[in-house]
Amino acid sequence: MIAVPVATVAGLFVALGGTSVFALIKSRNKHAPIKAAFHLSSMWGLALAVVAIVLFWERRSLPSIGIEGGHYGAWAAGVLIGLTMVTFTVLSLHLALQRGRSAMPEGSARGLRRLTDMPLWFRYAAVITAAITEEILFRGYPIERLHEITGNVWLAAAMPLLVFVVAHLGSWSAGHLVGVLFGGMLLTGLYLVTRDLVACMITHALIDSTIIFLPALLRRYGNRPAGGDR
Repeated sequence: MIAVPVATVAGLFVALGGTSVFALIKSRNKHAPIKAAFHLSSMWGLALAVVAIVLFWERRSLPSIGIEGGHYGAWAAGVLIGLTMVTFTVLSLHLALQRGRSAMPEGSARGLRRLTDMPLWFRYAAVITAAITEEILFRGYPIERLHEITGNVWLAAAMPLLVFVVAHLGSWSAGHLVGVLFGGMLLTGLYLVTRDLVACMITHALIDSTIIFLPALLRRYGNRPAGGDR
């Protein structure tokens, strides 16, 4: 263990504590329509606050949290992993709907319906926002700083992953967290291997992009995310 700079304590508080607070606020209106302005401004506000702490308080560079150009191999891996996950998701939904089965569990469907009922512009904005801000808040910054503090990369990776999963309770059911945990582990593993946050952002964006065209797939079968529940 080392002496922890106040700036780093503040950065970790914003990244992990701030997201937890906003998740708690959102959980009180889990079944209400999404407040677009609040959602987008809160996530970008937290992420930009962390970046500001890195640059102006810690006086460090963006590569210290995994943001750096020129890592084309890592970016290609991010594209490949993301496209693989999108293909698997679409095929699974296609087969389920073709057989007249529920596209997904009801608990997950409620949260997804809130997203797919939003305007198309918001779904694009939500994908981009999640890909960039969540990777800064749950991967790049906390993993790097906690690794420096603890000297244990696995502990440094596990703590933000736990917060990442719990934070999704603000908008999703407990059952949906299994998928969130898998996705979080995938993105965390990609970051630990590549130490490139841009690669994680690419993968994250591709995985989440299914919410953009999912309504068209569901309409094709006259189905809703909860297997026909309208």
